[in-house]
Amino acid sequence: MEIPPSANNKPLPMPYLQQQGGTFAEGKPRRNRKLIIAIAAGAAVVLTAATAGVVLLVSSFSPAQDVSTTAKTYFQSLIDGDSERALSVSDPGVPENEKALLQNNVYKNAGQHIDGYRIMDARSDSVTAEVTQNGRKQEIILRMTKSPEGEWKVGPKNFQKVRLSSSRPVESFTVNGVDVAAPGAGTGARDSQLLMPAFPGEYTLGISGDKYATAEEQKALVSIDRAISKTTERLTVIPSQLLLDETRTLLEKKRSECSASTPANASEATRRGCSGFTLYEYRPTRNVKWTIEKEPTFTLLRSEDGWIIQSEEPGKASVSYEVNSGRDDAPQWEPKVELLTPRASGEIQIVDGKATLKDR
Repeated sequence: MEIPPSANNKPLPMPYLQQQGGTFAEGKPRRNRKLIIAIAAGAAVVLTAATAGVVLLVSSFSPAQDVSTTAKTYFQSLIDGDSERALSVSDPGVPENEKALLQNNVYKNAGQHIDGYRIMDARSDSVTAEVTQNGRKQEIILRMTKSPEGEWKVGPKNFQKVRLSSSRPVESFTVNGVDVAAPGAGTGARDSQLLMPAFPGEYTLGISGDKYATAEEQKALVSIDRAISKTTERLTVIPSQLLLDETRTLLEKKRSECSASTPANASEATRRGCSGFTLYEYRPTRNVKWTIEKEPTFTLLRSEDGWIIQSEEPGKASVSYEVNSGRDDAPQWEPKVELLTPRASGEIQIVDGKATLKDR
């Protein structure tokens, strides 16, 4: 039996567009996909630009460029004699009390500053440069170090040190006319020594602080070519002209005292410091008169606590007197003249800042 179609089994009509051979209209899912693709493409562009910016930023502040800038500032400061600026971009690796030779008042008066430079290569922790000093060119490598604040500086390995000593203890040295306290002054050491870093240049060295002592000035050279640097000097302490003059005055005064009252014998002469003013005459004498025709010359040698008077050329003197060739109850006075060669002797000691003569 054929079952007649019912309302529930009735075939559904085809959609209009499909019947006309059309297609479905695009819905929201397809539009969302396009939006996502567009956003992703934009993000890629932004990311690429940001990456390029980071690369550019890193390149602009690279360590090689930083150390090169520091080296240029350092070299130009040395050319200008501006040690304060050079010190601001360098680290000598010593405490403040050992930076005396790096100060402006010392370095500005130094000779043979560097007078040119050319940066050849810069790496993360070093700079290679060709430097000129007093017409001499030298390729050097600056070793750099990073400060706790993150700044690149010329490191301690680049600094040479001036070593200065004296033959006797001194209160202070002079470097380019500036007083620099001698380490350990007044401690009883047998000499004085100084060891401090210095910038490239020529330094004039001497001593100061003692009006009775001086030294012949010496030169120290801190060269860009370490092979020709001359950084060790020893100063020989000698008496100042003031001390020589005062010693001469003291000797003349003593000689006047001795000639005014001639010692009776050698023992008395030694006790009074009148050696050389003794008449080796066992008989009674009178009317003694000394005449100095030529003063003896001398030099002073540094001793442990003073200066020793050392005779150089003897002087010329004559003494006239009368001698009793008779008896005490029947004297017979006869004139006599002797020629002598007096010599300078004694020791100079400094007491309360004043030169005094001590007999030897």
